[in-house]
Amino acid sequence: MPPTRRDKPFRGISEAELEVLEALWKAPAAPNELQERLARNGPDWAYTTVQTLLHRLLEKGFVTRKKSGVAQIYTAAVDKDELVARHVSDLAARLCSGSMSPLFLSLVKTKRFSKGDLARFRELLDQDGR
Repeated sequence: MPPTRRDKPFRGISEAELEVLEALWKAPAAPNELQERLARNGPDWAYTTVQTLLHRLLEKGFVTRKKSGVAQIYTAAVDKDELVARHVSDLAARLCSGSMSPLFLSLVKTKRFSKGDLARFRELLDQDGR
């Protein structure tokens, strides 16, 4: 049986794709609306560039598309937490034979966390029993 889109390894998204996805997290949009929204926050985006990025995100399963009259409306299919989880899982799979422990330990050793962050970590660990 040929591999499906979900069977393909996750390899993340580009910076430009992330900008488009961040704009869609605020609200669904047609490509022309999205182009205008993106242009407000930085350099002008060509309409064809926005369409290409939306197509890539659609193929990767990060956005959905629905017809509304003559327009195609795009909506984010993943939220930020899910995107982060996918990236972390992929990193663990590629660098740590799937184990999350080395990633977490590396973060703890190299980054400073607030007391609130540490309390939240403890709470999550206690809840999951992991």
